[in-house]
Amino acid sequence: MVFRKIGKKIANFAETVADRTKFAMISIGYLLKRPKYLASFLISLFVFLFILSFFKDGSGNWALLCSGIPFGAKMALLGRVCVGILDNFTDLYGILIILLSLLQALTIMLLIFAWRNRKKDFALDGASTGGIGAIFGFVALGCPTCGISLLTPILTAIAGTAGAMAAAESVSRILTILAFFLLIYTVIRLGYVSFITISSKNYKEKKHAKSN
Repeated sequence: MVFRKIGKKIANFAETVADRTKFAMISIGYLLKRPKYLASFLISLFVFLFILSFFKDGSGNWALLCSGIPFGAKMALLGRVCVGILDNFTDLYGILIILLSLLQALTIMLLIFAWRNRKKDFALDGASTGGIGAIFGFVALGCPTCGISLLTPILTAIAGTAGAMAAAESVSRILTILAFFLLIYTVIRLGYVSFITISSKNYKEKKHAKSN
């Protein structure tokens, strides 16, 4: 009896998640057909791809950019990073960066829609959760060297010098999983709220059109 109740609760939860995910995808598709939201998505996607690609090999590019090299060399460096974005399609690490950037761009688009439609509580909550996911993603993927250097002193005190680097890599994987989980949760939640808002607006518009 107990296991049956637990199984039923799990099934109901899975069904709810599936339904909300479906509705979220519908609202995302609707917004991507609107030029201003498509523009916000594409701009956000490029920005996140650029930042994560810029730092994916550590802080070397940042050190060069802040150094005394000529301005033309700095522009060339930024140009190589832009071209290097395409390299993300060639390996698993790069694919993770692309997926993380896509989720972050969708989050920004949905946050803009929620804010514009007076869903400020949902927007602030989504910004908070999505922001944490973005930080985790940056530490784990966008700047793994920086992340490990930040984590190593803490892990050295816990696991000792020998196990610190191995522990840092494990923590990095955990942060990556958390980043994706938080961003997916944010996208589904904001997408579902957007679906309700869009449906309500469409219903009111149809009702108003019939009355006229």
